[in-house]
Amino acid sequence: MSTPNVAVIGSLNMDIVVETRLIPQIGETLLGERVRFIPGGKGANQAVAAARLGAVTSMIGAVGADAFGDELLAALSREGVDISGVKRLPDASTGVASIYVAEGDNSIVVVPGANDRVSPADIDQHLDKLKQADIVLLQLEIPVETVLYAARTAKSLGKQVILNPAPARELPQELYGHIDYLTPNRTELGRYAGMESETTRTSTGDFLRSAMRRLKDLGAAQVVTTLGADGSAYLDEAGEVRPVKGHAVSVVDTTGAGDCFNAALATALAQGEGLEAAIRFASLASALAVTKFGAQAGMPTADEVRQFAAAGSPRTMQEAQIRVKRIYEPAAPADGYRILVDRLWPRGMTKADAAIDEWMKAIAPSPELRKQFAHRMERYADFSTSYVRELNTSPECAVLADRIRELARERPVTLLYAAKDPEYNHANVLRRWLVE
Repeated sequence: MSTPNVAVIGSLNMDIVVETRLIPQIGETLLGERVRFIPGGKGANQAVAAARLGAVTSMIGAVGADAFGDELLAALSREGVDISGVKRLPDASTGVASIYVAEGDNSIVVVPGANDRVSPADIDQHLDKLKQADIVLLQLEIPVETVLYAARTAKSLGKQVILNPAPARELPQELYGHIDYLTPNRTELGRYAGMESETTRTSTGDFLRSAMRRLKDLGAAQVVTTLGADGSAYLDEAGEVRPVKGHAVSVVDTTGAGDCFNAALATALAQGEGLEAAIRFASLASALAVTKFGAQAGMPTADEVRQFAAAGSPRTMQEAQIRVKRIYEPAAPADGYRILVDRLWPRGMTKADAAIDEWMKAIAPSPELRKQFAHRMERYADFSTSYVRELNTSPECAVLADRIRELARERPVTLLYAAKDPEYNHANVLRRWLVE
């Protein structure tokens, strides 16, 4: 098969996630617990996913001439995405999503910023990217008139078009006629079909059949509905619902699962797969995406999807045997060997010092390695790269890796850490390095 080529036209946002005990009320000031800056935006998420899945990927969009814009473009470049179609606007800010998280609930404010300035002129300026693409992937976080123009232009060039109609917005009738694959979730399907009141009243099969047929009557060539843990569904040539099962996985973060599904669908279709095979590939990819933290960080590679399909499990045996756990959590017999690998933060150092003697000090990282990264406050990607470089050049760490891999073949190994962040710590860097 030839290498698939996907052009993504859409949004780039910086997600500012603030964790707090309570979401503040009007006029109230609270102290938060943690803030994270995470590259996002549906367009950028889908571009990263397509690139990791093996597609030659180009991005058309806009960011501000600010630090967030720099970081978002750098994140795409690291994944091999062609960013020459992303314009920098000196008089607009990069799109931002402010997300407040408290006790499992969240409150979100999105400021589109530069995303609102993606225009039909940008499509014309980068027409070469559409000409080179096998498939054009669109969402609705940029102006609808630009989405319509992009879809119309892509079809005039003989390209396939996927529209992920999220967030739900009013769509012009003409747009449906330029869509090869419309990919709503169940809620969006009900809204676009004018059947919102029937999403729970009607049986799933009857609702999906009626709603998807309505959208095809509006002009969409095919409708693929995502159903979360229940998988997805599409209509066959006879207009009957064909379900595609989901995959049971250990969910860490569902952010970006829909973006992964759309990118994987686009990649498989661009590679010449039939619709059902492409949907199955997308289901595997999106299931893997929710097993890791972060929308872009959690996007799987093509090799990971193939391994998942072959093994029927989102992780290899070795990876499943290597787990990460905070040092503050009590020991459990099922944890097997417990290995302290992270003393990054001053908080918990006393407990860490006590624990390192109690547990397997012999295969903890060298004091020099821990000291080198103490109190480093920099972007995680840079931290991870530096840390892995140190691991790869340290004979002591090579011995450590061999010991942990050997143990993991026999019993679960738990990598303990003292840092508060559940994802960005030495333990997770080491775990990923161990299973490569």
